[in-house]
Amino acid sequence: MEPKAFLDLAANLKDGGNEASWRTSVSRSYYALLNMTSQFVKPNFPRNFSGEAKDHDTVHKYLHNCGIEDVELVASGLRDLRIERNAADYDLELDRFEGNHANLMYLKAKVAMQTFEKVTGNADGRRAIINGINSYKQQTNS
Repeated sequence: MEPKAFLDLAANLKDGGNEASWRTSVSRSYYALLNMTSQFVKPNFPRNFSGEAKDHDTVHKYLHNCGIEDVELVASGLRDLRIERNAADYDLELDRFEGNHANLMYLKAKVAMQTFEKVTGNADGRRAIINGINSYKQQTNS
């Protein structure tokens, strides 16, 4: 399965007209971006991933500290979407999950995915991210 399939589902759900659809759209928007970025990061640093929830943080941390501004913006979007996904999935008393909010989160994921595709669309961009993450890991011993 491709991560974009989650984004396509989020697009359909954001127009669903009910709170469950909007909340699920937010969740799928997050997972679209997480899975896209994970498909790049995890194979390049397999020893740093355990298949546990902390992997979400590791992907964010590596992208946020790779030294490439566009990728760091993607990481910020990933962080924001995770916060919103957690709220959508667990904070059922919140009432902010209406169509406009779901649409905003969908667009945030879509733009971040497009940006990440642009940066990773050539060997130089991919190499720069990997080198930036390696540099960060060396500085922090992580």
